[in-house]
Amino acid sequence: MSKTTQAPQENVTRDQMKEQIRETINMARQASQEAARDAQREGQATTVPGIPPIGTPGAQVPPNWNDVIPPQAVDISIAFFIMVAVIIVGYPIMRAIGRRIEGGAPVPQALPGDVRNQLQHIAQSVDAIAIEVERISEGQRFASKILAERSANPMMTQLGNSAAP
Repeated sequence: MSKTTQAPQENVTRDQMKEQIRETINMARQASQEAARDAQREGQATTVPGIPPIGTPGAQVPPNWNDVIPPQAVDISIAFFIMVAVIIVGYPIMRAIGRRIEGGAPVPQALPGDVRNQLQHIAQSVDAIAIEVERISEGQRFASKILAERSANPMMTQLGNSAAP
């Protein structure tokens, strides 16, 4: 078997590299085919070097459970269970917030009849007191007006004193 190796050139293009790799592969294939033909002629069994035999005959290899589930599936399953937990906890909270927003202010309760009657009576009393306060203030204005007029006319004050018994 003769192998020819080429010295690597500094400016090798991509296509030249591909062609060089193909040539090397073809030469290795031809060499292995020639070795297989020679072995058949001599009656020898051919074995492929580099592949160890799989286990011992009759022995079973326990499966490696660490390689059964890919790590991405574990991450996805953890994320799924976290999402379910958030939904279970968050759904009632979101419903309560939504009801509060949609409900607005609570509807006031109706007053009982006796309380309503008492409130009407109080309102009437307040109106009556307001009228009386208005009358009193009107009387004070009239009295202050008369006193101001008397102080402006001294003649009136003298007439008022002489006319008095």
